[in-house]
Amino acid sequence: MANFLKIIQNAADEIGIVQPATGIDSGSVETMKLIRYADKVGNSLMKSFHWQILTKEKTFTSVATETQTSTILEADFDRFIPETFWDRTDSFLMTGPTTAKEWQNLKATSYNNTGARKFRLRGDSILIIPVPTAGLSYAYEYISTKWVDIAATGTPKVAFTIDTDVPLLNSELLTLGIVYEYLEGDGLPSVSAAKAYLDMFKLLAKNDQPSSGTLVAGDIFSGKPTGGTTIL
Repeated sequence: MANFLKIIQNAADEIGIVQPATGIDSGSVETMKLIRYADKVGNSLMKSFHWQILTKEKTFTSVATETQTSTILEADFDRFIPETFWDRTDSFLMTGPTTAKEWQNLKATSYNNTGARKFRLRGDSILIIPVPTAGLSYAYEYISTKWVDIAATGTPKVAFTIDTDVPLLNSELLTLGIVYEYLEGDGLPSVSAAKAYLDMFKLLAKNDQPSSGTLVAGDIFSGKPTGGTTIL
């Protein structure tokens, strides 16, 4: 796995600009653009697919209030994996996250079906209706915002900050994304770069979760979260 400096050096070679000798501390305009595009691409990829390497599980015990405790959402929480939120005590799949419109309808009609509890994400808290009893075991899977590792310690984080950082996502995919973003940002021909980036994305996504469905395209250019079935 190439580290951050190697990734932007490879991107510079593809673009046809001078390869930077250093990355984060360079200070040059061209290198700063590469750094910005590296973070932009990494965040877009994190939000564009349910990569298994960024998938985590969270378990918690309910309290007898509508709003569950603040520790239910981890600091690196980006989004739920659909249909993974379960009441493990009673073996019920939780429905949600509901929309604001649906939630207010449930509240107005005094929804009380304890066999089909629903949840809402609001203000970085999880709300559950009907209110559960205390002590129920809940679990869900989510996508982490931390797509970079500190090479020396293996500690995940949300962006590149030193040249030796390594991405948890595929380094070649990141390189192709940086090339595309650079060319597009400078108004240079970018069609072939976009195709190379998208083709690699589709291949890696298919291999990452081979049973998730057929990928027909990728929404890596808008950063729209998806699950891996239709992405553009």
